Amino acid sequence: MKLTGVFVIETGVVNRGDGIGNIATVKKLTTPEGIKPFFSPVSYKRALWKSLQQNRNWKEPMVSKDGGVVQKTGTIIDSEEFDFAGTMVAKPTYVRESTLLVDNGIAVNSYFGDTEFMTNAAISKLYGENETNIINKEIFYGIYIMPFGIEVNRIGVQEIKNLDTKISDSDSIEDRIKKVYDALGLGNRVSEDQIKEWVNRVKSIEYYKDGKITKIVLTKEERKRRLKELLEEMGELSRRMEGSERNLSPRFSVFSLEYASPKYMFLIKDYINQKILEGGYLDFNKLSEELENFAKQEQKTLKIADYKNYRAVVNEIIKEIFGETKND
Repeated sequence: MKLTGVFVIETGVVNRGDGIGNIATVKKLTTPEGIKPFFSPVSYKRALWKSLQQNRNWKEPMVSKDGGVVQKTGTIIDSEEFDFAGTMVAKPTYVRESTLLVDNGIAVNSYFGDTEFMTNAAISKLYGENETNIINKEIFYGIYIMPFGIEVNRIGVQEIKNLDTKISDSDSIEDRIKKVYDALGLGNRVSEDQIKEWVNRVKSIEYYKDGKITKIVLTKEERKRRLKELLEEMGELSRRMEGSERNLSPRFSVFSLEYASPKYMFLIKDYINQKILEGGYLDFNKLSEELENFAKQEQKTLKIADYKNYRAVVNEIIKEIFGETKND
């Protein structure tokens, strides 16, 4: 099962390029419709993980430098971020492909060379000097469209290949967790208290000798909690930049559990482009109607939210995926 989505985000510059001389540049790319500012998936995810750690008590992933490369390590048990972000570990070699897939957030309106001229004159005067340093900043404010996908069926499920965890049928969940981390060479970084805390997250850990695969499955309630908190934080997100916050909360959102890719993004893009050309007001109620008609013609459904009912729509999505029961 895959949850696809598109966010319409109204904000300023979210991340910058390397800079040219004393010019702080806007990240931008050439498109068939002109030069468009964008923010990268890396900058978006960095803001998201930080926000979840601060507001939801998500755990930072373990890191290592085995093989000379700094990388995330561990498993989905110890870190929610690891569950969604994934990793590629050099030693022992194993891969966790990310379950949250985010594309560039690309602005609908083009960049026209707006800049802000700045100096440090006020601070120089405090120091008793008249000399000032000069910097020019490219500036932008507009509407970004950001498509994303979440592989729901893989949340809280991890398969580690070629890892002999020596798990036996008589082992408890606590024993199995310990054996997994020992096999990964991380046993000395995990305490007994942590393992006891993690037991409630884990539904099963099995080792399949024929395929040499260790499979970890978290409980339904844990998977539900992680997805719900992720979506809620995506709906109320900002990124600190240059002494201010850039609002990354979606003004308008569209979700679907039926589309393999969010091709309904093109309808959103065309509608906003047309309104910008006309200089007209963005009537999201009208856009909602067009999206619902589009999905109906394809015999599919969309869930549509604005900033006022975003959480209610997230609750509907969670209910549809996990149902009402609290049992595993």
